[in-house]
Amino acid sequence: MNGNFRLSCVLIGVLVSGCVETVKISYPAASQIHPEFDRTYTSWNGERVEVNWTPTLQAESSKYLTKPDQVLLANSIHEKGLRDEYKIAGKGTPLVVHTKNRRSTAKEQHYPSSGIVLGITAVKEARPGQVPLLKLYDAFDPAVVRSSTGPDPIAANYTATLAVLFSHARKVAGSSFESFIRPDDPRFATGIYLVHPYDPNKIPLLFIHGLLGSPLSWQNLTNELCSDPKILEHYQPWFFLYPTGQPVLESAAQLREDLQTTQRLFDPSGSAVASHHVVVVAHSMGGLLAHTLVSDSRDALWNAFATKPFNSLTLSADEKDLILKYFFFRRQTSIDRVIFLSVPHRGSSLAGGIIGSVGNRLIRRSKNPTRALKELAKEYPGILDPYYARVNAGGGPTSLYSIAPNPLIRGLAALPIKVPFHSIIGNLGVDLGPDSTDGLVTYSSAHLEGAESEKIIPAGHYLMAHPETVAEIKRILEENIAQRAKR
Repeated sequence: MNGNFRLSCVLIGVLVSGCVETVKISYPAASQIHPEFDRTYTSWNGERVEVNWTPTLQAESSKYLTKPDQVLLANSIHEKGLRDEYKIAGKGTPLVVHTKNRRSTAKEQHYPSSGIVLGITAVKEARPGQVPLLKLYDAFDPAVVRSSTGPDPIAANYTATLAVLFSHARKVAGSSFESFIRPDDPRFATGIYLVHPYDPNKIPLLFIHGLLGSPLSWQNLTNELCSDPKILEHYQPWFFLYPTGQPVLESAAQLREDLQTTQRLFDPSGSAVASHHVVVVAHSMGGLLAHTLVSDSRDALWNAFATKPFNSLTLSADEKDLILKYFFFRRQTSIDRVIFLSVPHRGSSLAGGIIGSVGNRLIRRSKNPTRALKELAKEYPGILDPYYARVNAGGGPTSLYSIAPNPLIRGLAALPIKVPFHSIIGNLGVDLGPDSTDGLVTYSSAHLEGAESEKIIPAGHYLMAHPETVAEIKRILEENIAQRAKR
């Protein structure tokens, strides 16, 4: 093994370690309790009580409370891996309820395969001459969240709920490298995942991870946002999971399709807030996918890729459908705003250098785009831009070819963004010029003209949980709510 290859393997390992974070939990045996919430009466602290499901428990949450696999006293859970812990002091006992995901319905395909986790608060109320009432509240419901700032707050432990969720989902983080090198055979299905039961009245905060990432790349930021009542009252976290070795345009097409599919599945009538208002938070390569949600491609990307007009080609139905899906799209009108974090809008030279060379040798090519590229080049010699002619000769497209500086990525960067957007950019040094860098992406690549705001953070590429990043995202999300209120 030569020195450059060995160094590149080490650097790729560093990239993986930057994306994979794990949360572990522990708790005393007495923290696991066995109430029967699906019965009229149950035992609570040795006392017979009447169970009352409050209106905060919507239908989507309630079905996972009837036969839970585990109920834990939230304040007895010790977690390791999240930077901060957040609790709301108040009346009642916070609980964490974990139920296995049987994946027996279409909706359950959009929840973590490791299980559904609920944050519940049980409040016992005395009733003279009657059995006490045990009221059950969904701690993530807006009414409960709002109570935290009122005179009679309901207790909650948001961090414990998320820690249990993340601890069960550790395998997702561990699968990110596998899906990078074998994108056609990921361990976990590509798609949009909800970590809390769907709420029709909350705005989806759609997180899109970057190269070698997974939804767990966002866990510290999720903890910070979902523990802030001002954010939690209005937003619900959604995550797009995809194999990061496949070409960017393939992942972007899957994202656009999966977002619409998810919205229609949970809201067939199309009347919910969640179907009309989405805020996207995208890191690194994920920002390139997000750009396609809020732009009209027309023929700009195709013209950057090919030397002949698309309409002049005679193609099979499969070839035509694939090209249309990848290169031609319109903005999705449900997107209100995008927050870009360390996004290589004009590419990263590292992806085109020795690291990219080694990475491309590791990746097993995605069959559909590889076959389509070969067939197109065979049927129409000279049709490919020289860069993609070299990609074709090198075995076919990958994500690394997609994010190296190239005509397509420059064409994507030039597409006008049709919604308000914000840039958060890392800087490891004192230089704030165009050549400043977060270690992987230069400022000149991450900067986009027209942003409503641009924030430079003294951090490296993986700045998602940096305190200044968190504060800036909270500011933007609160501003988004304030602007909606004025309409």
